[in-house]
Amino acid sequence: MPADPIPVRGLEIHPLQTFVADTDGAIEYFNPRCPEYTGLPTDDLLGWDWRWVVHPDDIGRTLDRWAASVRDGTAHDNDVRLRGADAAYRWFRVRVEPVRDAAGAVVRWVGACTDIDDLRQAGDEARDARRLVRAFLDRGGEGRALVGGDGVVRYASPALVSLVGGQQEAVAGTDARGWVHRDDRPRVAQAVTDLLLKPGERVDGTVRLRHAGGSYRRVWVEATNLLPDPDVRAVAVVIEPENAG
Repeated sequence: MPADPIPVRGLEIHPLQTFVADTDGAIEYFNPRCPEYTGLPTDDLLGWDWRWVVHPDDIGRTLDRWAASVRDGTAHDNDVRLRGADAAYRWFRVRVEPVRDAAGAVVRWVGACTDIDDLRQAGDEARDARRLVRAFLDRGGEGRALVGGDGVVRYASPALVSLVGGQQEAVAGTDARGWVHRDDRPRVAQAVTDLLLKPGERVDGTVRLRHAGGSYRRVWVEATNLLPDPDVRAVAVVIEPENAG
């Protein structure tokens, strides 16, 4: 068991998987959480043998980053999949800090592994949901847009860009109110104000929408307040020429 300056007693009872490495990066101590998770005796993990519980797709990146931290004396931060006693891999965030002597030289490294698998899976699911939303918006025959609570167009579908006769970059990032005929704006503003007060609420109606050439076209608009939805966080707008049906 390593001597000071590492407070081993505190590591022994720490709820996270913690470890201590020597100046060369070889692990010389694991707290009990590590063998409990891996199902392996501590002696089978010391030195560099911990590599065998790292996912094959992550080991190269992990070793490269760890070697760079040891060489440069800088903190190590890495997300990696570790194999548990049930042979399943879970994502962990591994953070390692150098411990220095009075002269500033690195004398040991101390690290901890935090289980982030549930957060990682939630993030993957959210990204999948966003991709599905984007695919739905892109492939719809109607003009579709996502508008923020501030009125700025976050996304405009190809069909909407074609409808207003502009370019994608000329629509996304603009104030949606600027595309509405000025005589229609008070009515639209009131409808939007009411809509933003009611999550999930849907409103529809006709407005005159400006074309890139300066003319206006009467269109049917349906808007749904999806601002509270973490996968959208916008007002979803569907726009069709009034004579489309």
